[in-house]
Amino acid sequence: MKKWKNISLNLPAIDLKDASDKLSDLDIASFTIKDRRDEQYSDWVDDPNLPKILTGDHYFLTLMVESQTNIKKLITQVQSCLKLKEKPIYFEEVFEDKDWVTHTQSLFKEIEISDSLRIIPPWESESPFDGQSIIIQPGSGFGTGSHPTTRLCLRWLENNIKENESVLDFGCGSGILSIGAKMLGAGDVVGVEIDHLAINNANQNNELNSVSISYHEPDNFETKQKYDIVIANILSSILIRLAPTLGPLINNKIILSGILVEQAEMVIKSYSEWVNLSVLDEMDGWVLLSN
Repeated sequence: MKKWKNISLNLPAIDLKDASDKLSDLDIASFTIKDRRDEQYSDWVDDPNLPKILTGDHYFLTLMVESQTNIKKLITQVQSCLKLKEKPIYFEEVFEDKDWVTHTQSLFKEIEISDSLRIIPPWESESPFDGQSIIIQPGSGFGTGSHPTTRLCLRWLENNIKENESVLDFGCGSGILSIGAKMLGAGDVVGVEIDHLAINNANQNNELNSVSISYHEPDNFETKQKYDIVIANILSSILIRLAPTLGPLINNKIILSGILVEQAEMVIKSYSEWVNLSVLDEMDGWVLLSN
């Protein structure tokens, strides 16, 4: 079976997207920017309105090359292309080609939210469970429930949602929270998402869970309706910017996550015109706010 190498470069203070562009003429199969932190500790969320510069201080640039590649020569080429004074430190990993569909499926297993609620991929849908299962087809990073903020939101919904309450899921991604709300007894549920590919993934997940939820891009979402529950699990900077949009839509409760402990006060202050928020729950350095 064919073998490959991943070469992870340590490039402090260098813009890794720019570095990828400069290295694109080299014989490299693919480029990947990887967070140095584990997923549960990462605050990396793309905000198209505030594009983030990904530097080698917090991320690795990983080059995938064929196994027979002369790595010393490659590193010399990297040094030249990036005009580095010294050859970069790197880490080398050899791996065999594989059935990537099967491999991807192996990475997404059951995620238990509580004794009566779990998230599973479609290929695990027949596994026994004495409770409700949210089926999620993994998309391109649109949310599978593994991140602490998603689990915080689902835990709140399971313990607090009342039958037939209306729900607005703003920044819905894969639809995991809106689907969860619907399965837990919500009435009218609406999702809003800026990424049309995520909306396609959310619609696919609707079918898998036999629910009906309408999803909209922000430019096509106009409503004067207030929602019993407004929920948004997005980067704190976006939540702050959305305060004038979400605040007037609150009929009863607003649930906000995607917020690190040290960011909570800024978010609380930005919503003070509409609600008095406080920290209700915390997991691995992330918090959930509500009124």
